[in-house]
Amino acid sequence: MYILIFPAGFILWYLAYEAKPIINDEVTLYWEEKKTNKRNKLLNIINKCY
Repeated sequence: MYILIFPAGFILWYLAYEAKPIINDEVTLYWEEKKTNKRNKLLNIINKCY
């Protein structure tokens, strides 16, 4: 019985691994750019105070 369980488990694990969502690089680049813009604005405000 265990002979059938291990291959079935590996097959299910592989299918779950392949079903991971694909990370969209354009969206992540947009959010990183937005965060850096906010950081630069805050740094500019802090530098003007001193």
